[in-house]
Amino acid sequence: MPRANGRLAVPLATPLNELHGSPGGELAGLSLLLQPRWLAARNRTRRLTRAGRIQAAVLALVALGFGAAVFIFFTRALRYFLSIPDLGPVLAYKLLGMVLMTFFSILLFSNIVASLSTFFLSRDLDRLVAAPIPPARFFYSRLGETLLDSSWMVILFAIPAFLAYGTVHHAGPLFYLAVVGTLPPFLVIPAAIGITLTAVLVNVFPARRTKDILFLLSIVAVAVLYLFFRLLQPERLVNPEAFANFMDFLGAMQAPASPLLPSTWAAEAISPSLGLREGSPWFYYGLLVTTAAVVAMGSELVMRRLFLPGWTKAQEGRQARLTQQPAWEALLRWATWPFSPQTRLILIKDVKTFFRDTSQWSQLILLLALVVVYVYNFSVLPLQGNPLVTFYFKNAIAFLNLALAGFVVAAVSVRFIFPSVSLEGKALWVLRTAPLSLRRVWWAKFWVGLVPLLVLGEVLVLATNTYLRVMPFMMWLSALTLFGMTFSIVSLGLAVGVTYPNFDADNAARVAAGTGGLVYMVLCMSFIAAVVGLEAWPVYVLFTSWLRGGVIAAGAWLGIGTSLAGALGVTVAVFVASTQYGLRRLEGIED
Repeated sequence: MPRANGRLAVPLATPLNELHGSPGGELAGLSLLLQPRWLAARNRTRRLTRAGRIQAAVLALVALGFGAAVFIFFTRALRYFLSIPDLGPVLAYKLLGMVLMTFFSILLFSNIVASLSTFFLSRDLDRLVAAPIPPARFFYSRLGETLLDSSWMVILFAIPAFLAYGTVHHAGPLFYLAVVGTLPPFLVIPAAIGITLTAVLVNVFPARRTKDILFLLSIVAVAVLYLFFRLLQPERLVNPEAFANFMDFLGAMQAPASPLLPSTWAAEAISPSLGLREGSPWFYYGLLVTTAAVVAMGSELVMRRLFLPGWTKAQEGRQARLTQQPAWEALLRWATWPFSPQTRLILIKDVKTFFRDTSQWSQLILLLALVVVYVYNFSVLPLQGNPLVTFYFKNAIAFLNLALAGFVVAAVSVRFIFPSVSLEGKALWVLRTAPLSLRRVWWAKFWVGLVPLLVLGEVLVLATNTYLRVMPFMMWLSALTLFGMTFSIVSLGLAVGVTYPNFDADNAARVAAGTGGLVYMVLCMSFIAAVVGLEAWPVYVLFTSWLRGGVIAAGAWLGIGTSLAGALGVTVAVFVASTQYGLRRLEGIED
């Protein structure tokens, strides 16, 4: 049996429960296992194209803007707390505990999802499992990768939040040392717990099925929290009386946090350096460090026993239960009957592929939450008052809502329509060699995307206009305009998607986040602004004439007709031009 550095080195294909060893003895080779990831990141940075550098700069600016917004929010909140005598330090401490508790909850769930990929679904596992790597070294290297994948967003949020605490409380270097010393064990605890739970889950369900279930649960949780937060009507907090009641509630919240939670230990370890609490932080810091070490070693022992059977189950294929049901097949045949047999096959293939990808169809849950909140926002608008003024503002809001609904359709399109050609991947070359016109492929993808977006757009404008009780002209104008714009938005999405293809991407989100997605959104916003701008003057003339009870002159009617015809012309021109251009680009794609 081979030996490495004087120690026994056994392939991971050997049952892990037969191996025992100290984790410290295996840490020396961690850099070798982590080096490929570092080299890959360095090479990607060095090989960035001009478009890639622009995209990286934009993302960096977005991150800086997000950090600045978080810093400003916490700074203002903490300064307001300090203005409250006696209660200020209590509120600042409570806020710190709530933030750390939120971090811990997010980290626990994200580590479960991340460890599924790093421990059971990563592409390099086939080589690593067969390599003579000690199991402890393998575990701690994957623990490091899991920490990196799951914690970067929390760290991005935590840095400006802690900077705000230090700035407002005029903290010295001791506070920042306390934060730097507290965060590593605080991050390790949910990572180790998440890895342990993942090891158990993949031995109950196949890893790919577990990932789908967790992803779906996360989408549902986000949608429910989004709906719950919106239905609480947080805009009532701008009322001074309501805000005073809210602060009284916070001040009365005297129940201490659970002493068994790592977030409480972290808050107790940090708060003395801010002057928020009395006492020494070393006891709680010791709790964090020892708990992190014990949980990590316990997770390693669990992984020794459960890794091999779980990894074996991860190689099982995924069953497509829904899309193989006879009722589903009959529904697809009925829905696609107007099309030719070849186009019908492509349509059915695209629909089945969509519903077999959990990362795709689960977005419909968030979309449903978006529609509910969107319509609800219009139902609670305070528009009581003078009837004439109310009528004017209702119709003005309805007109602005036309542009907003168009932006929503474009945002959904960049997530689903724009990546559709890229997601074909290598299958596109099969379609090119088949006795099938690429025009049929184009139109099949066009109709698959158009119908649901038409339903979404019309539901948004008709439902909101019904709540607003707008005049019939505004109702018809909104519905017809968005109907036409949706055709152009979908065609434009396919055209730009063919122009900026990414056939190596494994998910739609990665395609949409590229340069092409940014170009597409800029074009869509310009198109929507042009159409709505051309319709603004006719709508204004018709509203003012109705309010005054006057008659519109013949010259005004000519101007109204010209503007509306211009809006229609722009819509048709964008649709025709993008369709022709996209078809040429699709047929010109080379191997």
